[in-house]
Amino acid sequence: MRKQLSAIKQQGFTLIELLVVIGILGVLAAALVATIDPFEQLKKADDSKIKNILVEFQTSNIRYYTTHSAFPWNDSNSTNANCTALGVGPFTLDIGTGPMLSDCIGTSATVFSLIGDGELKSGFNSNVNDLKRIFVTWTDTDATNMHVCFSPKSKSQKSSPETKFGQTGEIYGGVGTCPSSTAPDDQCYWCTE
Repeated sequence: MRKQLSAIKQQGFTLIELLVVIGILGVLAAALVATIDPFEQLKKADDSKIKNILVEFQTSNIRYYTTHSAFPWNDSNSTNANCTALGVGPFTLDIGTGPMLSDCIGTSATVFSLIGDGELKSGFNSNVNDLKRIFVTWTDTDATNMHVCFSPKSKSQKSSPETKFGQTGEIYGGVGTCPSSTAPDDQCYWCTE
C-alpha cells in the first residue's frame, strides 16, 4: 500500500514548479513583444497600404495620359470643368481634400475622370483619411511629369533609400536629411513620378 501511495505522490508538479514555469514563459513573451514591436508592425502595414493606393493613383493617371495625351486636369478636350480648373499652373494637393482633384477622380457618371474612364475602381475615393496622406505635384512647365508622394510613419520605410524627397518630389536637403528612421513625420517623403 505504501508503494502505491508513494507512486501517486510522485505524479504531477508542485505549485511552485508551475509558478516558475509560468514566470519563465511570461519573461520570454515580454522579450518577444519588445523585439517584434507591434506598433511598428502596424505602421509598416499602414505604409504599405498607402503606397499601394499611391501607385494605383499614379498608374491610373498614366493610363489616362496614354489615351488622352494629357492628365485629367490638363485635358483640353475635357468637359469636366471642375477638374480642368487645376491645369492652370503648378499645384501640390493631397488627393483627399479639395473638390477639384476629387472631380478629377470623379465617379462612374463623370466623363473625363479617372473613375469615369475606368482607370480607377468606383470606391477609390471613399477612404478619405488615407487619401489625405498622398500628395500630387504637377506643373504646366513640365506637363508630362507629375510626382505622387506620401510621408511614411514606420521607421523601416523612413530609413528606406527611396524616402529621400520633400512633399513636392524634390530631393530633400534640409535639417536631418532623408532618409532617416528618426525623421519627424511629414518631413521625408516616398515619391513616384
